Amino acid sequence: MRNLLKRFGVVLMVVPGLLLATQKITIIHINDTHGQIEAIQIRDGKTYGGFARVAYLVDSLRSEAEAEGRTFYFLHAGDALQGPPVSNMSKGKLDFEFLNEMELTAMAVGNHEFDFGQTNLDELVEIAEFPVLSANVVDELNNRPYQAFVEMKAGKERILMVGLTTEATPIGTHPANVKGLSFLQTDSVIAALIDSLGYGERDFVIALTHLGWTADSVMAERVPEIDLIVGGHSHTIIEEPRKIKNSLIVQAGARTVYLGKLEAELKKGSLRGCSYELILLSGKIAENPDMAARIAEAGQELDKKLGVPIGKTEVVLVPGFAEAADELSLGDLVAEIMREETGAEFAFTNQGGVRAAIIPGDVTMKDVLTALPFSNTVVVMELSAEQVQELLDYNVSLGPHSGGTLHLAGISCEVKDGTAANIRIGGVPLDESRTYKIATNNFLAAGGDGYEILKQGQNIYDTGTGVNSLLVRYIERAGTITRPSDQK
Repeated sequence: MRNLLKRFGVVLMVVPGLLLATQKITIIHINDTHGQIEAIQIRDGKTYGGFARVAYLVDSLRSEAEAEGRTFYFLHAGDALQGPPVSNMSKGKLDFEFLNEMELTAMAVGNHEFDFGQTNLDELVEIAEFPVLSANVVDELNNRPYQAFVEMKAGKERILMVGLTTEATPIGTHPANVKGLSFLQTDSVIAALIDSLGYGERDFVIALTHLGWTADSVMAERVPEIDLIVGGHSHTIIEEPRKIKNSLIVQAGARTVYLGKLEAELKKGSLRGCSYELILLSGKIAENPDMAARIAEAGQELDKKLGVPIGKTEVVLVPGFAEAADELSLGDLVAEIMREETGAEFAFTNQGGVRAAIIPGDVTMKDVLTALPFSNTVVVMELSAEQVQELLDYNVSLGPHSGGTLHLAGISCEVKDGTAANIRIGGVPLDESRTYKIATNNFLAAGGDGYEILKQGQNIYDTGTGVNSLLVRYIERAGTITRPSDQK
C-alpha cells in the first residue's frame, strides 16, 4: 500500500522536526549527481564530491537542525542517473540505496532517469523510500505515472512541494525511453495544482524542478505563488539565491561537487532572515566512513573487471572544447575516430555525450566508460547538401555551451548572421548537388538534442558498434595518446 500511495496518491509526510512548534527551516539540496557515487579525482590528485562526503554533511547538518528545533529537508532536483560505471552497472539502484540511507526527503524526476527505460525507473521508484516527483508527466491515458506533489506542515505552516520534469525530455534521452509519455507545460501544471489544492499567499510553495536555470526563471515570472525553486538540469552554480518576483531560485552545480544549504524562518508562507551557503565538497569535508568503505568495495570489484590498462595518455582528454596546450577535446577525438572508422565524409557527436575527463597516465576501460557512459552506437546515413546546411544552422543556434553543440570532424564552417556559412567538407566547399555520407551516434540520429533533420536522412544504418568501443579500439592501437602538437 505504501508504494501504491507513493506513486499514485497524495502523501502527507511527517519528517523529524515537523511536529515541533517552530517555523525555523533548513533545506539542503543537490542536483544532477549523475552517478557520482565515488569522489572525483582531478589531475593534481585532489578529490571532490562523492556520496560519502554528501552523507557526512547530511548527517551533520541534520543533527544541527534537530538540535536547534529546525524543520529539515534534504532535496534532490533530478538526474541521479547516468554517469560512472560504478553507478551505471546497477542502472542507478546503488545510487537510490545510498539516497535511502541519507533519508532523502524528495527527488524530482530528471530526463536521465529514463536512460535505462521506464521499467527500470519504475523499479527505482519502488526501491525509493522517498517520493519521486513529477507533476507534468502523463501517459497515453492522461494519468500521472509518478507522484505529483507532497503536502507537509512545519509548525502551523502549510507546505506544498511539486516536482517538475523538463519538457525537453523526449530529446534529452533516447526517444524510445519515453514512448507513450507526454511532458506537459510546466508553468501551467504547477499553477493549476496550486489553485486546485487551495494554496495561497499564506502558504509555502516549493517547486522541485529539473528544468534548468532559464526555465526556472521564466516560471518564477509566470507563477508568483511559488516561493522557492530548488532546481537542476542546467548544472548552474548559483552561489547566492536569485530572487525573481516572489521566488528564490537555487541550484548546486552537478556531480556532488557542491551542496546548497538554505536556513530561514518561515512565517505566513514567506521566508525571512535567509542565509545561504553553497558548500564545496573538497577534501576538507570528511566522509561517512561506512558509506566510504562500501563505495570503495564497489569500486574495487569494478576495477577487477574494468581496471586493466588499455593504453596511456600524455594529455588531458577533456569534455567540451580544449582551451589549453596540454589538453585534447575528447569530443573532437571521438568524432574523428567515427569518421575514420566508417569512411564517412564527415562525422559529429554531441558535447553532452562526454561526461568526464581522462587524466594523464594509464587509461582503463573504467576511465572510458566514465567519460562516455552512454550506450550509444555509431550510425551512418546520407544527407543532402540542404540537410547539411540545416544541421549546421541548428548547431549554431544552440550556441557553444549546449549539451547538443556538436564536435565536428571533416567539416568546418563559419558563423555569419546566426547561420552556418562557408561550409567546407574535406576542405571542399559544400556542393548543393551532392549527398554526403555522415557518421553520428544513435541518440542524435533519432532526433536527440533536437536534431530532427537527421530523422530525414537516407540509407540510415546503425552499425551496432558502441561509440565507447571505438575509443577503446583507438587507444589500444595508439598505445599512447600524445600532446595535441604531436598529433598528426
